[in-house]
Amino acid sequence: MNILHCISSPHIGGIERLVIEMAIAQKVAGMEVSIMLDSFEGQYYDYLLLQDIPLFKSGIKGGFDWNPNTYRTLKHTFNRFDIVHLHNFSALRSKAAKDSKARVVHTMHGLSKGIRKENKIKYVIRESLKKHFLNKVDVFIANSRHTLNLAKEHYGLKNISTKVVLNGIRIMDKDLNPKNINNTKFTIGLVSRFTHRKRIDRLIKAFNIFLENGGNGHCILVGDGAAYDTVNTQIKSLGLESHITLAGYSNDVDKYYKQFDVLVHPSDNEGFGLIAVEAYLHGLPVLAFKDSGGLKEVVEPLEPENIVHNEMELVDRLLFYSKHKTKQAENAIKRINYAKANFSIERMEREYYEIYKNLL
Repeated sequence: MNILHCISSPHIGGIERLVIEMAIAQKVAGMEVSIMLDSFEGQYYDYLLLQDIPLFKSGIKGGFDWNPNTYRTLKHTFNRFDIVHLHNFSALRSKAAKDSKARVVHTMHGLSKGIRKENKIKYVIRESLKKHFLNKVDVFIANSRHTLNLAKEHYGLKNISTKVVLNGIRIMDKDLNPKNINNTKFTIGLVSRFTHRKRIDRLIKAFNIFLENGGNGHCILVGDGAAYDTVNTQIKSLGLESHITLAGYSNDVDKYYKQFDVLVHPSDNEGFGLIAVEAYLHGLPVLAFKDSGGLKEVVEPLEPENIVHNEMELVDRLLFYSKHKTKQAENAIKRINYAKANFSIERMEREYYEIYKNLL
């Protein structure tokens, strides 16, 4: 079985990391795996080179690239593979894949409720092309029921095979160490890109109410992004500078997980939410909102009480965990085992293998 995964670049990001780790797992399982990139620029490129996985460059210059030479080259390359697995959308790439001899799988890793906004003409053209080509693939896969429902709402997908394959993560047994409860101050954590859709404002608002209601704790926000200044302004306006640490971006988030007593992910409409799985692998409880999309599908089966409807319910859960720190330790092993059983990269690889096998 010869598979080609197509992603835009080896930049740091949830999709890129996920696809690279899955390709590695598929190679370990005995499949012939290659990766096609639009650009070799990115932090994961050196890591990719170490994996001895063949790399191809697509030649695609942008979302509206229709270069006929690029199309012919792509089609010729795709003909060499049994499966072409697309992980982001390009009309040129999708057409070349459709016209090739390969079977085409498209995985959608997330879809915001409003879809990406462009100027009106570009938006209409892009979404029309996307709807056309997504309805031509052999199998359409979503990383959560939430993502699949949104995709069906926007793109139809009535006459093609659709499936849900939950994301997986590489799990190293040596890293599975529950946080030891100690006498330090109750610590609330967040690990996230700082964008407006991540709704970090909800956590800050709830944390302020938590303190006003007698809660004693500290909050560490790990990450960076376009909304950093907005977050910083909100913290200052509420006078929380001494209670909230803006840690910035970090390549070593494990050291922060070891400081947290609980992780809060306040975003809405997440495609999946690997951050919850990472927290569970550290034995931490995860608090998320009812409108968090795919993230809710990770948290709710294990701890439905940690799905909140609003900031006041989040305050209640924070007060509960701050007063019952031993509750975190009591269920730590349960959380680790849940993540290992349901969200390993090996489980994800096996599910995709069955899909590929059925196509061939």
